[in-house]
Amino acid sequence: MPAASRRERHRAQTTAEIKATALKHLVEEGAEAVALRGIARDMGMAPGTFYSYFDTREALLAALAADAYRDLAAHLRAARDTHPATDPAARALAHGLAYRAWALAHPQEFRLLFSGRARAPRADTAESAEAEYELCLGIVEIATTARAAGGEDGDGDGGAVDGGGSGGGSAYAWGDFDPAFTAVARAAFPDLTPAALALSLRVWGRMHGLVTLEIDGLLRPQIADPAVLYGDELRDLVRGLGL
Repeated sequence: MPAASRRERHRAQTTAEIKATALKHLVEEGAEAVALRGIARDMGMAPGTFYSYFDTREALLAALAADAYRDLAAHLRAARDTHPATDPAARALAHGLAYRAWALAHPQEFRLLFSGRARAPRADTAESAEAEYELCLGIVEIATTARAAGGEDGDGDGGAVDGGGSGGGSAYAWGDFDPAFTAVARAAFPDLTPAALALSLRVWGRMHGLVTLEIDGLLRPQIADPAVLYGDELRDLVRGLGL
């Protein structure tokens, strides 16, 4: 692969500086504070030059989101990998605890990825979609392992997330899911089934729900230590998954 030219290296360095400046605005004041003219002013760049890097605010937010997705995915992967594949329960618990820890350490980035979308719409780019898929594969691993533990057509996920008994569950088909992500998930997990993919969304919902309430300041007034509540929820989830 040929070495990058001087112009390409300069562009990559400037792009990184723009994103670092934008991230500072995001962390300190939220997504609403990410404004192209303000960032260009901070960097001493003419607006015309700046727009050759990011022509819209949405494009810049998408780039920040892609970086955040990758950082969170790496954080979760490292947490899971502190335990061997032969201990899926520990891997699932580590994933859930790392999810909350990252969110508490990066609340504005967390809002940008999830709850922040409603307040600050951003462009859907190939880069941000790929990074989001990378994040989701960790949950798919947990769900696939749970389905394998319960049997492909057995009761393994019957009470996993809703506390109900086995049987009577919905029948899922590949057409029920986003085709782009389905293709990525099936490539990573060749034995994946529609039921396992549905289970991954349900598992994510339980891990995500309490964290979102805590990040948005709605949980702490109700309980002194949200970590205790979240830990109980994770342990109940893992028991229900049959891991």
